[in-house]
Amino acid sequence: MAQDVRLTRLRRRRFALWRLIVANLLDDLRVLREAWFPLTALALVLTSGVLYLRWFYLPPVCGCSPDLEVALFETLKLLIFQTDLDLPTDPAGRVLFFLIPLLGLFFLLQSAVDIGRLLVDKRARPERWQEALAATYRRHMIVCGLGRVGYRAVLQLLDCRREVVAIEPDPGCEFLPILYQLGVPVVRGDARDPAVLVRAGLRRAQGLIATIDDDLKNLEIALAARRIRPELPTVQRIFSRALDARIERSFGRNSAFSPAALAAPTFAAALLSSNVRYVLDLTAGLLGIAFVNVSDDSPLIGPVADLETRFGVRRLPGPNAHLPILPSEEIALIGPLPALEAVQWANRPHPTRRNGGLIVCGLGKVGTQVVRLLSRREPRPPLTVICTVETPLRYVEALTAQGIRVLRGDARDPVLLREAGIEEAAALAALYSDDLLNLQIGLAVRSMYPDVHLVLRVFSDVLADRLVDLFGIHTAFSTSALAAPSLVAAALLPDVEAAFDVGDHLLVVRRQIMTDGRVGQTVAELRTAGQLPLSLRRGEQYQWLPPDETVIEANDEVELLTFLT
Repeated sequence: MAQDVRLTRLRRRRFALWRLIVANLLDDLRVLREAWFPLTALALVLTSGVLYLRWFYLPPVCGCSPDLEVALFETLKLLIFQTDLDLPTDPAGRVLFFLIPLLGLFFLLQSAVDIGRLLVDKRARPERWQEALAATYRRHMIVCGLGRVGYRAVLQLLDCRREVVAIEPDPGCEFLPILYQLGVPVVRGDARDPAVLVRAGLRRAQGLIATIDDDLKNLEIALAARRIRPELPTVQRIFSRALDARIERSFGRNSAFSPAALAAPTFAAALLSSNVRYVLDLTAGLLGIAFVNVSDDSPLIGPVADLETRFGVRRLPGPNAHLPILPSEEIALIGPLPALEAVQWANRPHPTRRNGGLIVCGLGKVGTQVVRLLSRREPRPPLTVICTVETPLRYVEALTAQGIRVLRGDARDPVLLREAGIEEAAALAALYSDDLLNLQIGLAVRSMYPDVHLVLRVFSDVLADRLVDLFGIHTAFSTSALAAPSLVAAALLPDVEAAFDVGDHLLVVRRQIMTDGRVGQTVAELRTAGQLPLSLRRGEQYQWLPPDETVIEANDEVELLTFLT
């Protein structure tokens, strides 16, 4: 199970010993700073006693100028009423001999009480310790907001072996215990506050990702960070497409991403095919990623070049990318969706799916994007949308104007499902933000028509795996899991179009103008170096998955798939 494996792997991380020592020292210094008044007063009392004894009292007694250590020792004996010195004859000395034990003991006890209270408070308020840990980080990433997307972004960064400091205002956040176990410092507070950003180590950070479920707050966080460090790379989670474009004009290309827009192509493709793991929405169209378990008698067995030439797909970069395909091997392929479907069918024929329409349940951020993608498909499949009665009427009217049928009600209701055409439907997608609601819709459909292809939106990878075992639902995806890799990759590298993870590795798509040493190389040579060209634009000519013999020329615009290093 992907999430279980990832958490088990990440829990093996341990703090470096030096970091724990430094964090403890910083935390103890904070305690001393907060008890500054009684400690300062005690130091003044002791200093005045040491100076008086050394310069005025002891020289006549011993006939020489005593060391500071002697004067300090006698002052401490005076403080605890254990001195054997006679009372001075001068008025100032007499006053000092009375005040040192009285004031000294008072401030000593006050210091002990204050420090003890702060030490108890230190254990009761773990956020202070978290800030001390954060102060030890350098060249780390700051993730603001520990919702579903932020939590996934933190896990993705840890998997990429990057250090992370998180900011979260809610002490009841459900992901805090897990991040504490993983050793991720979490600074409490509003990330729009510059003081909170500084406590999270903004001046030393490598980049910042704002993942709060509020476009305006994410923009405010990025602006606050840029006021402190104008050159800091920032990536924002944004839903509004218009705001996304404006932000990129101000903050730079690919500095704002919509999780819904990143995840929607995968959900839309999953409605049409059950074989995709992830879908990239690139300039020339949709490219899918699929994992194929090669059967023992599969026609795919043999040289990689034969498979790629026959089906028009490419094997993902990796240490075994150039090796022949063997029986029982799992291979990762990228290519157009029909080509991936053809590969799967050739490897292991599966039952023909229904040839009816598509039903999308949920018209929120993800559902809206999925409907938009499906409505652009040529030819457009018969499409019905089910939304709640609370869905704004303008959304319903906009879809109706496009010829899309919209029903309002509870998608778990068998009567409403029949009205939507579930008897003839090829597939149904449940895309609400509530995992339980999506599961209930899926089970309602399964109980009525077991052969309907289901696509469910869920958060937990564990739940997705359980759905496969219990109900045979292979197409369950998490929006945050689909979006987090792109947010993380864009924060770490420039020119990132999209990203997805394969195990503990992150594969990124970068659009680059070729002007360096790669000019003159062939596509095959780039692939040997771990760089897979997905598209090549030369002037007005656009080439999709260019052949291995293609030679890269100066100023070619290439979308490259590479491992994040």
